[in-house]
Amino acid sequence: MKKVLIVDDDPLLAECAADLLEGLYETQLASDGQDGYEKALVFVPDVVITDLMMPRMHGYELCHRLKSEQKLPGIKVLVASSKTFATDIKEALEAGADAYIIKPYSNDELVETVQILAGDKAPPSPAAGGKEVPARACEVTEPVKAGQDGPAPSSMTVRFWGTRGSCPSPGKNTVRYGGNTACTEVRIGDIPIILDCGTGLRGLGTALQREFSDKPLNGHIFVGHTHWDHIQGFPFFTPLYSKRNSFRIYSVRGSHTSLEGVFSGSMASDYFPIPLNKLSSRLDFVEMHGPVELPGGIKVSFHHLNHPGVAIGFRIEACGKTVTYLSDHESFVKLHGDNDVARRDDAAIPVFARGSDLLIGEAQYTEQEYAMRRGWGHSTLDDMVRYAIDAGAKRLAIFHHDPDHTDEMMDENIEHCRRLIRDAGSTLSCFGAQEGQSIEL
Repeated sequence: MKKVLIVDDDPLLAECAADLLEGLYETQLASDGQDGYEKALVFVPDVVITDLMMPRMHGYELCHRLKSEQKLPGIKVLVASSKTFATDIKEALEAGADAYIIKPYSNDELVETVQILAGDKAPPSPAAGGKEVPARACEVTEPVKAGQDGPAPSSMTVRFWGTRGSCPSPGKNTVRYGGNTACTEVRIGDIPIILDCGTGLRGLGTALQREFSDKPLNGHIFVGHTHWDHIQGFPFFTPLYSKRNSFRIYSVRGSHTSLEGVFSGSMASDYFPIPLNKLSSRLDFVEMHGPVELPGGIKVSFHHLNHPGVAIGFRIEACGKTVTYLSDHESFVKLHGDNDVARRDDAAIPVFARGSDLLIGEAQYTEQEYAMRRGWGHSTLDDMVRYAIDAGAKRLAIFHHDPDHTDEMMDENIEHCRRLIRDAGSTLSCFGAQEGQSIEL
């Protein structure tokens, strides 16, 4: 009997897949990508069914590792994911997947695809109206500790340096809410934690240079994803050019290359005159596989979001306070329709943000705008208000404003959110994140 390994961090879906294949194949379950890779080396399956959004190791990396592993010659990989973006399907196939099906799939679709990949059934002819199986195109672990434990900090302050999404939008119509792209500083004691490296990072760099003019700066940078609006300020962050400074840059591995490789590519000579390896400061790139513990009892964990490519949100816990940062994310139910899998994926978002003192949430569109931009990977105002209420958050910062939204439009958007909150009978406090705004928790 041939073997199938099912890799999914949702045990219910994994067990359902195993039940469907019972009697046809010998099956084994794995709880995440790392577990799946380790079990594959021992189990030596003929086919691996894997999700994409998993802790420790996401599905893109698992595809690449399985296909590169000499101990697993001829292994076939089926990606089964609720991510429907064309970018994700293309990247999964390029990483080594032999086929891609979308959750919720039908029972027949899963069984038939596995049988085709296992060589037990001939693929249907597209000319005869059959569905072609695409050929290969080209959570929680123990926290990782960063540095030595120090005295626990007693204060947490959040400051917004860039609040805009997609592209910078400076000008007279965006003066109050700001035109720089995503960058938020969370200062815990004297430890600067930076969330995303949009163009707002340049102003933060100037401020940190002044503050740390005569002493070393040791910072931590967490990157939700590496689209341009979230990394384009990195080369202009002046503390990177001082040899007395050091930074750790955290995210998950890219779909095709390492985290460091993504940043190195973005500073290649075609795009920037100074390469990454010529920066004077010490840089350590940390690919997250679970929560990270920073000095002073600070814990940072992550959760996968629904956005083209690899995207994650962060939860920061310190000083008895919690800040959750969600950028960018599109509702699974809105994108896929109302089904059990989409509802489960959506419900995981407020669980991740549960009890936040401050939820910083991307809400780029109104409902009317979303109707024309469905599938672009972003939330609406209504979506984010619902997530925040369901999470029991105390405060919601609407963030990642659309570049076409003027200050006056943003005022209307925030009032719309407050009406939604009042109508829901919630005590949630809501405001629109403004560039330069500071909040002490």
